[in-house]
Amino acid sequence: MIGIMNRSGLVSLAALLLVACASSPPSKFYTLTSVPPNGSAPAASAADTVPVRVAAVHVPAMLDRQEIARPSAGNQLEINGQERWDAPLDEMIQRVLTLDLITRLPSGSVILPAAPAPADVDSIAVNILQFQSDVTGSVVFEGSWSLVPPHASSPALIRTFRYTAAASSQSTGDEVTTMSTLLGQLADDLARGLPAR
Repeated sequence: MIGIMNRSGLVSLAALLLVACASSPPSKFYTLTSVPPNGSAPAASAADTVPVRVAAVHVPAMLDRQEIARPSAGNQLEINGQERWDAPLDEMIQRVLTLDLITRLPSGSVILPAAPAPADVDSIAVNILQFQSDVTGSVVFEGSWSLVPPHASSPALIRTFRYTAAASSQSTGDEVTTMSTLLGQLADDLARGLPAR
């Protein structure tokens, strides 16, 4: 008798858990996307351009999570478990920045991150301090990029950047679209700032 009651209780508990899971909001997944260049691409040929690769992207631990995080009042961080990135943020930025550079630099001068590289390829490393909306609703993209020649122990070039833009609404989708636009601005400046051969 007790065993029957225990089994029926377990069945009831399992049914309640299934109902609770079914009633929770579905997760939404977001991705950054490549954007066209702002203005004309640099006037250079592949012969004049040192091949480059986006070798590394570093994001702060606060952003290194699947959930999309936003600062809120009182030095707090707001994390919505239903709004997530579709891939690790550093890998997504590396992929999209590579795509952006392909549309801004001469054909053949951008080496894909995992592709075999020629001996003379320069490496780009991006260090991100902030890449999210602030408490006012503006998206802030701040950090630095460095260019490291092959076999060098220190960068040949280091540049800081800070871009801000207001999203067209407070929706996460519009925020992510604005983040993609700011990433394209970094690609514009990278394409203009890379040294010629």
